[in-house]
Amino acid sequence: MTRTNWLRAGILLAVLPGMVGQPLWSQQRRQRPGGRIPPVTSEETVSPTPPSISRRMLRSSYEQLQKDVAELAELALALKEEISQANEDVLPLSGVKKAEDIEKLAKKIQGRIKNL
Repeated sequence: MTRTNWLRAGILLAVLPGMVGQPLWSQQRRQRPGGRIPPVTSEETVSPTPPSISRRMLRSSYEQLQKDVAELAELALALKEEISQANEDVLPLSGVKKAEDIEKLAKKIQGRIKNL
């Protein structure tokens, strides 16, 4: 082998361990005596956690959703009755107001469902 080939081989052998494993200058992790994590004793009991705030918020939001859906159904039935009793030439003005209320409530319900 020529001198340059020996030099290349030496550089390769010096760099190869650093590329494959940890660098030579890194420190090893210190381990606890015995090298093990202490076992969990059966005396340690895990206390049950109280319901989280977010869980309570979800429950109240769900309850409000049920109320809103019931109100929406009532408004829809009231609008249906008004339209069925009205003349085909003249529709009641209160029907427009109820339709707007239904639309607002439906959007509110849609937003609440998306956030659940």
